[in-house]
Amino acid sequence: MSSGDDVSQQPTSLLSGVEDDRADDAPRQGGLGLGLLILRLALGVTMGAHGLQHLFGLFGGPGIGGFARMLETFGYHKQTTLLSWITGVTELGGGVLVIVGLFTPLAAAGLLGVAANAVYAKFHGGFFEGHGQGFEFELLLAAVALSLLFTGAGPISLERNTPWRRRPLPLGLVSLLLAAAAAVVVIVLTR
Repeated sequence: MSSGDDVSQQPTSLLSGVEDDRADDAPRQGGLGLGLLILRLALGVTMGAHGLQHLFGLFGGPGIGGFARMLETFGYHKQTTLLSWITGVTELGGGVLVIVGLFTPLAAAGLLGVAANAVYAKFHGGFFEGHGQGFEFELLLAAVALSLLFTGAGPISLERNTPWRRRPLPLGLVSLLLAAAAAVVVIVLTR
């Protein structure tokens, strides 16, 4: 490094965050903002549509009663109606928040908790989808939610000036703990 290089522009560590607020960061990041927007849209639309199916029976969905009965086939036997409401609201609300990029780590944590429970419920059916038993799709949704937990929404979002946008790791770790705790509580209390 020559004496003219500015050391302050170098990241201090790999975990210091995906983004910072420097004006010259656009060329360095390239398509990061667009890539995160695409991930957010894919996850948010998919989970939001599932929430609409589970809550209101839209798009050929089962509605609350049908979803409660479906949960029973996956081994959930206690408070299935309440669990149906919680799952549907989490899917719809989390999906909307992820799409617009607002409170993304917390919204992604909720979606991760839902997807983790679905993976757990379908685990005995094998990896590949077949007759509604495989968990590959839910695992992919969980991976996208987990990624967004740690990256944040990106620059194309409503989180433009939030602390977790500049340093997403701390809130990502807290959100991961919340998602894990919620998933365990649901499994323990409803199975």
